[in-house]
Amino acid sequence: MDWLAHHQQSEAHASRAHEHLRQGRTQDAEDAFRLAAEAEEAALALLDESKPRTLGITAVSAVSLWFKGKDFVRASRLAHRYLAMPAINDAARAQLDDLLLTLYNERDKQRMSGQFLPGSVTVAVRGGEVLRGAAPLDLIVEKVKTLQSMFYRVVEMAANKPLRKRGGPTKDVADSFEPWLVQEAPGSFQFSVAVKVNGQMDLFDKERLEAADIAKKFLDVVTTVASDSTGEATKELIPDPEYRATFRKLVRNLTPTSGSFEALVITSKERDDVAVAIDETTRPRLAGVLKAEQPKPDEASGEVPAELVGVLRALDLDKDWLKVETQDGAQVEVNKLSQAVDDVIGPMVNKRVVVRAIKTKKGDLRFTDIELAED
Repeated sequence: MDWLAHHQQSEAHASRAHEHLRQGRTQDAEDAFRLAAEAEEAALALLDESKPRTLGITAVSAVSLWFKGKDFVRASRLAHRYLAMPAINDAARAQLDDLLLTLYNERDKQRMSGQFLPGSVTVAVRGGEVLRGAAPLDLIVEKVKTLQSMFYRVVEMAANKPLRKRGGPTKDVADSFEPWLVQEAPGSFQFSVAVKVNGQMDLFDKERLEAADIAKKFLDVVTTVASDSTGEATKELIPDPEYRATFRKLVRNLTPTSGSFEALVITSKERDDVAVAIDETTRPRLAGVLKAEQPKPDEASGEVPAELVGVLRALDLDKDWLKVETQDGAQVEVNKLSQAVDDVIGPMVNKRVVVRAIKTKKGDLRFTDIELAED
């Protein structure tokens, strides 16, 4: 067999692997990826340094397939072997370097005392002030905290817990599931989020949580919420109205509001066909469905809608108020925050926000919504 025949055989196995992934057959997919890797490595063995471009592309492909087949030893050995060849060009060399970093991360995860749930998601922050492997600290910390909140809430929703409005996750959830931030090979600024299990699965319905796959369910929630302009698909996926509104607001918190970045892209590490880009088009899409579900003013009693733009200076969810400092320096109090969730509103303190409220005939302001202001 020549190079082309081995390569085509590899493509056929890889195609079957992706089909298995779409069907949720993870083990069958890994087996098919390993067959694809064997065929691609056989094709690679037929190349010499007189064809550097084809050599580099095929080497990257073979290492990637071993990685997808979860044979990290074969993948790293092959990467090192071809990185040692002077003929490997800069583009292929950079990709092999990135693959090696990812392989080291996966190997280290396997040595952890707990157990990582199957599946993880890769998050890439792109554009604006974000560079390859570097980004403003405040921006990344804020987005990571929001993603952490969403992961915990996905676990709580899967466990049929009522929506938590105050404080962190309950002890059983926090002790059992631990989101981990994993360094990824640079490409803009990116990292992956994996969920580590700490031995308390007996507190939950194992079958339901494992079948759902927390990472997959997280992706389903983000993808549906971010792309659903009518709200119907989100209602089907998240029947509980309180969870639904909370996830919409958390996704809205991930959208760009200034030139610091252009898009936040979330992809599945196991499913190449699953990806969502949260960008400047996401916020207006969410605005319509959120507005439709917000309380309306009672016009008969003299109530009117109101909107404040300013810096969120203080809030007390227990005492049911927040204070916004407007452009003229006045501090305006808004009350009745009973529907607010702390990990949605908390990160907005000392930032420019838009607060929507209902103004009563007496001049009091009753809270309906809050979001970061667009610069």
